[in-house]
Amino acid sequence: MGHGTTSERGQAQFRELVARAVRRFDGPVEGGFIELAEPSMFSAVGALAARGVDEITIAPVVLLPAGHLKDDAALLANYVRQRWPQINVHLASDLGPTNELLDCLNQRVNAVTAATEAILVVGRGSSDRAANAELHAITRLVAESRGFPTTHTAFVSLTPPTVTAGLDQLARLGADTITVAPYFLFHGVLLDRIADQAQEWARNAQRTVRISAELGPDPLVLDALWLRIREAFGEQVRTSCDACLYRVPSPSDSDTH
Repeated sequence: MGHGTTSERGQAQFRELVARAVRRFDGPVEGGFIELAEPSMFSAVGALAARGVDEITIAPVVLLPAGHLKDDAALLANYVRQRWPQINVHLASDLGPTNELLDCLNQRVNAVTAATEAILVVGRGSSDRAANAELHAITRLVAESRGFPTTHTAFVSLTPPTVTAGLDQLARLGADTITVAPYFLFHGVLLDRIADQAQEWARNAQRTVRISAELGPDPLVLDALWLRIREAFGEQVRTSCDACLYRVPSPSDSDTH
């Protein structure tokens, strides 16, 4: 279950991730969008039901636990239960701050610069306070993984601080070179907006701003999605702190692991 976008590139990226899931999973796989693109998520589960399955796992390709998970995913699960009561439905959680996604984000940052004075992690922004707080936690995890570079969090819509306000803050802290790291799965109009705002700010402030790419249909993203699918089946469950040092072996934490 993907968000959906008017961007043909973003739609193609989601479909590529679905194709990767098809190759990994033994059973039938369909992909559908919540809005803005076809096929819809309702058509996708209908296609699975038409194949005579007796069990469906809804796997939201969603980064943070905002409305598209809490409302739309629940709506889809209830739709299946009411339309096909004989089908057992599992609902996976959002992707969350898994090490796989953090590694993917770091790769995107490294692709545009080997070293940076500061990182601005930019999310979509939500009316859901928990989702916004989660992005701040992700920024902190990025800071720790990179040895405490100067970091800040911003949002492109719905909630402050804005992209330009985040850049202003990093400049006040003395950063002349800033990497803007969009925490987005696939391409869309909001990514273009982030780039436009960041580039205009750089011209006016006479600072260097580099913009990393979205996560995309990376194998690491599929790994994170596959983890959530397995959790929904009850095969494996992580604690709420997916990045906990007690879960991930680390040479620097060998005594406590």
